[in-house]
Amino acid sequence: MRRPALLLSALIFGFATAAIANPLPDPISVTPLAQELRFKMQSPQVRELQVRLRQAKYLAVVDVEDRFGQQTREAVRKLQQDAGLRATGAVDAATWQALAQRSRQPTQAELNNTDIGPWYVAPDQPGYVMELQHRLKQAGLYQGRIDGVLNPDTRQAVAAWRQRIGLPASEVMDERTWVPLIRRTRTPRYAELFDAPPSSDMTQQLDPRCTTGKVICISRQQKKMSFVDNGRIRFTREARFAMPGWESDEGEFRIWYMNHETVSKIFGERTPMPFALFYDRNVAVHYSQDFADKGYAGGSHGCSQLRDYQVAKWLYEQVKVGDKVVVY
Repeated sequence: MRRPALLLSALIFGFATAAIANPLPDPISVTPLAQELRFKMQSPQVRELQVRLRQAKYLAVVDVEDRFGQQTREAVRKLQQDAGLRATGAVDAATWQALAQRSRQPTQAELNNTDIGPWYVAPDQPGYVMELQHRLKQAGLYQGRIDGVLNPDTRQAVAAWRQRIGLPASEVMDERTWVPLIRRTRTPRYAELFDAPPSSDMTQQLDPRCTTGKVICISRQQKKMSFVDNGRIRFTREARFAMPGWESDEGEFRIWYMNHETVSKIFGERTPMPFALFYDRNVAVHYSQDFADKGYAGGSHGCSQLRDYQVAKWLYEQVKVGDKVVVY
């Protein structure tokens, strides 16, 4: 059964892809617990606690700190519940050991918030690299072609951007690097990056409700999604849907919220959901890197996913709040 819908505070999070916890570390690597860690206290070991909670997918934060806040306490409670411990929200020896079994020893880079996480969107998506190149050009760091190729000039520009915002030079555009870039540059329009709409050679048998107006037409049985404009199919692509037990509703809906830089935090980790089009409470159409990487070996927590960044960007610009989504 799907979890109850969250309200406005959850809009920017959405339902995203599940992930599997890291394998258990060698117990020898566990730092001894110096003292019980509790709400509102400040300690360097709280930083390690937060890194480990993030590794174990209980705490969806980018950076960690010395302060034991409410979000950390709730993450500890969830860990304790899963481990069969009393859910006090305070970290005693038993809780620390349970967390150690689900995490590994943090690196200094993780503790200092200078670690290099995964790419926000993988660099094998030409559409994403083109947007990245456009933004780096706006920042005055890239002068090459907008061609979607992660060439040496683009890599150098990424490293230069990281240095500009106070991070170690690296060629990885992780979330802590990408978010400041999108905040300080404008989002390029599809037509600034591409000469034509996405081509399409797939077919989809449409539901009759998809033939009037602008409609995102989603067939779970066919595992496809089409954008239809007054009966004309503009593109059809493969789509991926919910894992067993997380199915969302079928029916006719309306887009009620759009956000091109959504990041899910509901399930204990940060999962980018670019070009999210929310149509049924927290359920959205969006680009999924997990779908691009794993295909149908994975699944969502209710969302309808695309695995082509260029297609998701184009679709996002074609629709508006109030347009129809049909799921059948």
